[in-house]
Amino acid sequence: MTENTAVVDTAERARFVDAVRKGLSEVLNKDVSGADEGVRLFDELGLDSSSALELLITIEEILDVQFDAEDLEMTHFETVGSLADFVASEAGA
Repeated sequence: MTENTAVVDTAERARFVDAVRKGLSEVLNKDVSGADEGVRLFDELGLDSSSALELLITIEEILDVQFDAEDLEMTHFETVGSLADFVASEAGA
């Protein structure tokens, strides 16, 4: 692993993207397992503010991690990939 903590190996990155997809599928009650990283959570998938909170809780349970809500910004919820980046950084990847 390099000194740059933003760099996550491919398998580890895939784990976080999969956790986001799984969480979205559970919260939205629809299969989004094939959603690519550029899919917009609010605009394309219909996420709203209450389901966003539920999504974070679901991802915490999937990965057995805790997120610091003070670090959370709306930009983290732009796309599947941006949320996966946030999850990876909070999980210490």
